Amino acid sequence: MIRFERVSKAFGAQVILSQADWEINPGERIGLIGANGVGKTTLLRLILGELEADAGTIARHSHQRLGVVRQEILASDRSLIEETLCGHEELVRLRQQRQQLRQHLTDHSSDQTALARLGEVDCRLETLGTYDAEARAGAILLGLGFSNAALTQPVTTCSGGWRMRLALAQALFAQPDLLLLDEPTNHLDLESVTWLEYHLAQWPKTLILISHNRSFLDRTVTTLMELEAGQLSRYPAPFEHYVARKAERLRGLVKAAAEQQRRMAALERFIDRFRAKATKARQVQSRIKMLGRMELIEASEPQRQPPRIQLPVPGPCPRELCTLHQASCRYDDRTVLANVNLNLLRGDKIGLLGVNGAGKSTLLKLCAGLLTAASGRVMYGAGVRPAWFAQHALETLVPQDSVLASAEAAQPTATRASVRQLLGSFLFSGDEVFKSVAVLSGGERARLALVRLFLSGANLLLLDEPTNHLDMEARTALTDALEAYQGTFILISHDRDLLESVCSHYWLVADGRVQVWEQGLDAYLEQSLLQRNNRDTAPVTATSGNRRDLRRQTAELRERLARETAVLRQQRQLLEQQITQMEKEQAQLDQWLAAPERYQDNNKELLTAQLIRHQQLAFALEQALASWEQVSRTIEAHEQQTQEALEALSNSSIVSANGSPTTPL
Repeated sequence: MIRFERVSKAFGAQVILSQADWEINPGERIGLIGANGVGKTTLLRLILGELEADAGTIARHSHQRLGVVRQEILASDRSLIEETLCGHEELVRLRQQRQQLRQHLTDHSSDQTALARLGEVDCRLETLGTYDAEARAGAILLGLGFSNAALTQPVTTCSGGWRMRLALAQALFAQPDLLLLDEPTNHLDLESVTWLEYHLAQWPKTLILISHNRSFLDRTVTTLMELEAGQLSRYPAPFEHYVARKAERLRGLVKAAAEQQRRMAALERFIDRFRAKATKARQVQSRIKMLGRMELIEASEPQRQPPRIQLPVPGPCPRELCTLHQASCRYDDRTVLANVNLNLLRGDKIGLLGVNGAGKSTLLKLCAGLLTAASGRVMYGAGVRPAWFAQHALETLVPQDSVLASAEAAQPTATRASVRQLLGSFLFSGDEVFKSVAVLSGGERARLALVRLFLSGANLLLLDEPTNHLDMEARTALTDALEAYQGTFILISHDRDLLESVCSHYWLVADGRVQVWEQGLDAYLEQSLLQRNNRDTAPVTATSGNRRDLRRQTAELRERLARETAVLRQQRQLLEQQITQMEKEQAQLDQWLAAPERYQDNNKELLTAQLIRHQQLAFALEQALASWEQVSRTIEAHEQQTQEALEALSNSSIVSANGSPTTPL
């Protein structure tokens, strides 16, 4: 499908690839892994052809379609459904071409070239699934967390995070031959991540996925490809197999390198000993050539010790840290949380469950004292010091500060040794602590913001997606640290491994309420996936509950059917006339050819001409019948689609515009 042969790529002194080989086979689901900054995104850009290799060749099949989640979707007046369809460029182009052909044939119904082209376009559109395209696009959007009511809203109403989900929906809908995804879970909630896991695990084509989420990789890919030190190494999934195979490979490499060094030393000793002896000249030259032909085996440097984060012991705190009594929170006229009653106890490690927009972050802000309850009370025990971590914490870092100065500012009374020790556990060691905040990557800034949080002296941590921007090593270290942490925290995360490892209890935020969820994370995710899969099959468009609207919508469906099939019916009628005429001529020819006198010598030229005409008629008739069958199938598909829509209007429970059920029609 795609082949890298001795490919090299570098940016200045940073080597991304060094004479690397890689073959991407059809149907593979590959997880591309490696530390932050090694060049995984650059590798995707090489595959896409957006960057050129410095050396080597990248072979691609010219006909294959590549798909990637674009980082920006420009604001447009198109609805979310329409924007999702735009991800499949061929489908959109052929639909526009079909409309133009139909308009042309309205005034030029006898244009045979246009009729033939329309048949080809209709056939290709049917192959692409044009009749259920909107339903498939809607199912993907619903699975990624969009509400039913949002599907017809313009793109301009979406925030940046929701536009990233829309870009992901476009890529999934297009079903390219090779789909490239770079950290697709960053803007998803846990429920949407679970849906995406399920969807990608059944992906029928080739997939390359960059992710630092270990559990997500284990559930979606079959192969792991590691980019390290300019080389690509293939390992089997799941992740634990990669760890074992890599350790085995490194041990073998070290052993082979040591054996090679012994062999080279022996050759050099022979050369040095007998270089001056004429009788040994041939053997010396042979060994010199042997040394020159040897490719040096470079054993990887011993892997650095994985980071180990040791969080400070929290200060003393009461048994009851925070109590919410009938607490409510509103934004403008919308009630986000209503009459919440909760009691957070010392040592609780709470994971918040609930879809994006349910109010999880609002609950954290209430507990942090950053929001005031519209009604009810939020009460803290004596000596409770809450601290809130969210993505905006990265924006509060002062660009001119050094890493060390920024960390020390969070806790002026801490000793420099303790600050540097914590920085070291977050991979800021040596001279790295003197780097300016301005030059840090997103992952480095996230680690520094976490250091500042843990230095703050808080004894109640409120963590909103703390693993965003962290690589796999840092995620694992933070997971271990929170698991061993002796304090209290409430956590929002889309990282399933993190939640399962560190949380002792779960609270579910839904429909403005917060309740203790006793059934465990697996049960919640199974329920969420079932609900989303059920929604995938529900009608995408909401309808009114009154009979006048039903009659209007029924009439519109029938009018649309008549409008969409008018040209097709004309085309079918014309084909039927042509078929009748050809069948009539064919019957006359059959009768003429059946007469014995036609085969006398004096009729040879006429007989040959008539036989040729008979063959031409048979071929033309076969083609016309095939076209008639294709057009008829297309009309029947339109009719079936309309019939299903009419049955849905008549038999389904009608949902009102605000999403509440009304009386079935």
